[in-house]
Amino acid sequence: LIDEKDVKELKKRIIESGLSITQLVYFAWASASTYRNSDRRGGANGARIRLYPINEWEVNHPEELKKVLKVYEEIKEEFDEEQRRKGSKKRVSIADLIVLGGCAAVEEAARRAGFDVSVPFIAGRVDVSEEHMDVEFYKIIEPFADGFRNYFRYPERINEEDIYTTPEYFLVDKAQLLNLNVQELVVLIGGMRSLGANYRYTDLGVLTRNKGVLSNEFFENLLSMDFEWQAADKYRYTFNGFERKTGELKWKATRVDLIIGHHDELRAVAEVYACNDAKEKFVKDFIAVWAKVMHLDRFDIWRENRTLYRKITAGIPNV
Repeated sequence: LIDEKDVKELKKRIIESGLSITQLVYFAWASASTYRNSDRRGGANGARIRLYPINEWEVNHPEELKKVLKVYEEIKEEFDEEQRRKGSKKRVSIADLIVLGGCAAVEEAARRAGFDVSVPFIAGRVDVSEEHMDVEFYKIIEPFADGFRNYFRYPERINEEDIYTTPEYFLVDKAQLLNLNVQELVVLIGGMRSLGANYRYTDLGVLTRNKGVLSNEFFENLLSMDFEWQAADKYRYTFNGFERKTGELKWKATRVDLIIGHHDELRAVAEVYACNDAKEKFVKDFIAVWAKVMHLDRFDIWRENRTLYRKITAGIPNV
């Protein structure tokens, strides 16, 4: 397996590869968030995002995904060849590189916010081949909603009298599949928005002028009374945030973003992260939950060292 020195060098190569922080985060999430705690399937291990049909899921930006994977494949080939020349059997998988890329991006975004942090990462993922894919299963479970990436395919089906048609319902469903508690759901939304990791990289819910910086500005602006929110479409899926004093259009968001400030339990958590003295807490909590999602499917660690598995997937304890 790659060691700490290799991890440091590979992070450097990934950050210098030309891929943006937003891209690195987006595709690490796309890979790892396929995990389903209901049946223990999916996850980043195996790098199934490379394979059909996951590589053609709409939410995974299929054409862009090909280019991103090509970058990772070049980094892998270069690293593996260096190891061969040294007479080492050490190799790196695409699965590890995708997750490592996300971790490196989060560290860089935190650094831009003024925090020198390390995102937990445990190597050892493998790359599966197409013959190991349950094609029919992954066709059936292609997501039509992922609130963490502000993706919802059917806004025309929203009926506010039927909660089961709303994107906020499917946000909660996604959170329970990832074994997330309320605080973890909220901090992930805020972090993903600050990093700009939206479907098609829209500005919906990106309530900051400093995209790519891991900051708590999403919560500050979401809860601010300086802005008034009005529906922007007939389905009441997207909303415009106008500055009360001037009437100027300042932000755009979705129902998923606004529910964080509307629902009592979610808002209580958001108010903590919106505090001026909560910037470091926000960064630390986001990293804890990010590491959790990236390692949920690591049952190889569970078999060998359950204490380590519990530690890296601990997230934020319920309070």
